[in-house]
Amino acid sequence: MTNLLRNRYILAAAALAMVTVPLSAQQAQQPPAGAVPPLQQAGTYSVGQAVPDAEPGTNLLSLTLDQAIQMALEKNLELKVARMNPQSIDYQLASARAAFNPSFTGSYSYSDQASPNNNNLEGAQNVKNTSQGYNAGVSQNLLFHGSSVSASFTNSRGATNSTQTVRNPTFSSGLAFSFNMPLLAGFAVPQNAQTLRTIPIQRQVADITLVQTIERTKASVRTAYWALRQAIESIEIQKRSLALARQLHQDNLTRVEIGTMASIETLTAETQVVNGEQALQQAEITFQTAQMTLKRLLADSPDDAIYKATINPTELPALSVQEVDIEAAVRRAVSDRTDVVSSRRNLDVTKINLEQTKDALKPNLALTSSYRASGQGGPQYSKGVLTVPGGYGQALTSVMAFDVPTWSVGLNMTYPLGMASARATYARSVLGLEQSQAQLQALELDVTSAVRTAGLNVRNAYKQYQVSQRAREVAEKNADAEQVRFGAGMQTNYNVVTAQNNLTQQRLNELNALIRYINALADFERLQRVP
Repeated sequence: MTNLLRNRYILAAAALAMVTVPLSAQQAQQPPAGAVPPLQQAGTYSVGQAVPDAEPGTNLLSLTLDQAIQMALEKNLELKVARMNPQSIDYQLASARAAFNPSFTGSYSYSDQASPNNNNLEGAQNVKNTSQGYNAGVSQNLLFHGSSVSASFTNSRGATNSTQTVRNPTFSSGLAFSFNMPLLAGFAVPQNAQTLRTIPIQRQVADITLVQTIERTKASVRTAYWALRQAIESIEIQKRSLALARQLHQDNLTRVEIGTMASIETLTAETQVVNGEQALQQAEITFQTAQMTLKRLLADSPDDAIYKATINPTELPALSVQEVDIEAAVRRAVSDRTDVVSSRRNLDVTKINLEQTKDALKPNLALTSSYRASGQGGPQYSKGVLTVPGGYGQALTSVMAFDVPTWSVGLNMTYPLGMASARATYARSVLGLEQSQAQLQALELDVTSAVRTAGLNVRNAYKQYQVSQRAREVAEKNADAEQVRFGAGMQTNYNVVTAQNNLTQQRLNELNALIRYINALADFERLQRVP
């Protein structure tokens, strides 16, 4: 018996010597400065090689992160809605500009009137009058200090059976021009051009909002992609942990059969098997949830083909370290981040509206002016006898010669006593501007804090990843050593199970730490551009 125990100790010592790595070898394997150490293999397991099992009735769809993002940019419904907002603003701008396009008018009228004759000189029992009108005009609002112009051309023809009319038929023509312009309120800040100043700014805000939506969509896809990769790796880790637990349990049953172990000592390993099955089931549920989250971002309809596929994210969760310059990132974010730029553009709109409310404190003084030329033509009769022939050309020639001009100039003034309403509106606008400025300062402070926090998260996430990597390496060696000791009869089931549990947890911790680092770095870059 003594020789047997001695031989076991010798075998155990030899096994430990085989799995022990010299300190110099560990130092030689350290990654160079400035690079994230690659994930080390534990047995036959390496993070990133796990592939999900295709669900019944589905095919396996392998996607890189770039492919998933591109699919979301093409098919995501929220993004499609966001792309319509700039187009809507374009239509508003086109509508506002249309208000300054010329407006043409035209009219035609005809009337036929008969009345009893009460005058013996008329020469007819019933007097009949017919008239026609042909009119055209054009008007336009100008950007020049809120002014407007109009021109009209009027024509009429009248005929009667009365002998008392000098011209029969009678042709009349008229050409009129008018110009109106505010001289006080509305002169420096034309009200009719206000929307043309604000809508282009709103279009810029819509473009910025679209960029913000695109970046948020990318971030959501990235987060969902890595969550799915993490869930797949968790399933693989739990499968391997369960396999080890089952192997240990089977070995214990064999020892019971040959009489080297009491049957009661198998309960610890059996409990480990049950716990492993529960952990695997929970990992599979997490995978299903993570996959549905990613599919929702990539689908454009309830019947999208993506719902009939099992997604396999092929991107490996590994990258090189990137040094973060927090101060430069803060300056970039405060200068260029979309929400800050949008807030500044909205502040410009507030200032424009303030200019208009301030201009409204002036009295309303409007200049009105008009000029009209008229002409008349037609054959002339005297006591029913034609004396001078004529027609429509006479009237038109007279108008074009401006033989009979009429012009007018006027000023119209309106001044509400005290201007109480305008003053209250102006005071409210000033207060709104101050509020917007304070909100912009608060936003810049929030952005500064968020970017600094994100930069610190990157540094801390990398440190946590390094620690978790070392912890996993130690856990692997400890689990192997505990298994050797147990095989040599130097350790109990409890120690082996505890070491296996610790190894599984350290593998999960390393994977989680790596994905946290990847997400932290991506969030740091994103927060410099969008919230």
